[in-house]
Amino acid sequence: MLSLCVLAASLHALTLFTEQGQNSDASGVAWRVIGQWRVNGSEKSLADGDAILPGSLLQTAGNSREHSITLLLPDGQRVLYECYAERDCARGFRVPSLYRRPEPIAVDLLKRVSAVEEQRATPSGGKQQQSESQIPRDEAVSLLGSGNRVQIAGLAARLYSGTYSYTVSSLSDLSKAQPRREFNKQGSSVDLILPSAGLFDVLIRDEMNAPRIDLLVAAVPQRELAGVVKSFQAAESLLKDWNEDYQGWPIHEFRRDYLRSVMLHIEPTDLKNHSASIASTRTPSSDAACEPQFTPAPGVFKADLEVRLQCSMPDAVVYYTVDGSQPLEGTTVYRAPIEVKGTALTIKAFATAWGKKDSPVVTGIFRIGD
Repeated sequence: MLSLCVLAASLHALTLFTEQGQNSDASGVAWRVIGQWRVNGSEKSLADGDAILPGSLLQTAGNSREHSITLLLPDGQRVLYECYAERDCARGFRVPSLYRRPEPIAVDLLKRVSAVEEQRATPSGGKQQQSESQIPRDEAVSLLGSGNRVQIAGLAARLYSGTYSYTVSSLSDLSKAQPRREFNKQGSSVDLILPSAGLFDVLIRDEMNAPRIDLLVAAVPQRELAGVVKSFQAAESLLKDWNEDYQGWPIHEFRRDYLRSVMLHIEPTDLKNHSASIASTRTPSSDAACEPQFTPAPGVFKADLEVRLQCSMPDAVVYYTVDGSQPLEGTTVYRAPIEVKGTALTIKAFATAWGKKDSPVVTGIFRIGD
């Protein structure tokens, strides 16, 4: 009975991939790119926010001693690829296929993130590094009320009672400066005064002048509030689900990019056209070992299962890991089906064969649950 369930799920995943393969809108996003990376067949180096087609072959370039890239896919998968030694980097990494059709909000979210990250490009073509705040961060959408007051819940509401100060920087209009102000925290929310409607960075400090919260506030007039709240809550809910399934999603960065796109009217990137300019090689190289294939295909299953790694070359040796780390020669050799029991398992594998280059590393994420 289990084998029939696994077969049905595998065929379902294959059907989704086939349908999505014709839809380059369902692209992923490159995130935190370290070292030089390129899609096989393209001369363009990847940067934060670039669109990545599922199934693409990524390869390193340049002489960096460290290469790593996080891929964020619209079906919720988050995959980290990293390598250090020249031989390991030479294998390349295959971007996983999508195993389910992305929700419209997921496609929209990644389009908006891509657009904001692209806008951060410097005139020389590089990327401006975002500041890595060491203090707690939060994001909020709030009604701009009488006297330009906004009421903030969330993380700010959990501050201890007392007096705090805050400074405001406008992202909507750089000419709108505001002096440092104070507020007294007593109840279950915080009242702040902002210059106007728009998007603002708010830094809250305690009585000792120590930074406590780095807050991004979208102050919205009544007529626009319902629409902005609805879209932001949908993005928040999606990110929460994704992070529960595949931990490590950059929740604050994505929420901030989403609000930037909405409030600053940054048009979402047309990933369909953007992706079309990036070559995507799915055909295996004839001088490389076969790429291991997962049976069943990666996805979400309702019961425990066994995963088989298959390779078309009879003399090939398959190495794999099950903890998300990169497989290397000397890691576990595949000899028997891999059990997935009651949890999520990330399998990464590559094949070696005499007289052939090593195959690219392939990734399969298997999860037990609804």
